[in-house]
Amino acid sequence: MGRAFEAPVAGPTYRPLTRALALALVLGLLGWTGASVLRAHDALGPAHWAAGAAILGALLWPLPALLLGRTEVDARGVRQLGWQGREVLWSEVARARFLRLPGAPRLLLSTGFGRVKAFHSGSPALDEAFERAARILSDAGPR
Repeated sequence: MGRAFEAPVAGPTYRPLTRALALALVLGLLGWTGASVLRAHDALGPAHWAAGAAILGALLWPLPALLLGRTEVDARGVRQLGWQGREVLWSEVARARFLRLPGAPRLLLSTGFGRVKAFHSGSPALDEAFERAARILSDAGPR
């Protein structure tokens, strides 16, 4: 498997449209939440500000990984960098499947015992690498 990826293939984890929609959704929710916190401030007091701050944190937490996340395929395996980075070595893979979903292609890797990890592709180069990996791993059969 390693020879298939002597030159690493890397790219964004999510497509530009997905990133734009996520950003628009978060900004819209932030605006709506901010407006409701300001409207209800006099009636509910400081507890409402604390709830607003918690909501703000929950909305902003995944945004950097969505906007800046990277996926890399190389001779060792595949890894996705972000808040909750994940990595699977080719030697650990029991089954592989490439799903070409509209706007959200992904590589599903099963490491056995029912554990499946999904790696998202944000570029055509990663799509090709994922497709090649799934084909090679399924041709190799179960290990």
